[in-house]
Amino acid sequence: MRFLFLILILFLVGCSFITPLEKTVYVKCKIPEVPRADLESIPENGTYPEKLQVILNNYLKLEKENEMLREAIKVCQ
Repeated sequence: MRFLFLILILFLVGCSFITPLEKTVYVKCKIPEVPRADLESIPENGTYPEKLQVILNNYLKLEKENEMLREAIKVCQ
């Protein structure tokens, strides 16, 4: 019985001393700020060419934002 108790105590003491593992985490780069596209609202009572022009302008702004985001991803790779 003493032998079993001794083994149990040694097992508990042996598992209780855990040293924390510290690792250094390197950050490759700081994510650059990419301004959000300033989109125009589509006028409700506008003519068809006006609405189409607003949609086209919004598309071009979003495309430019997308290119800047892709460049930001390339910087951090």
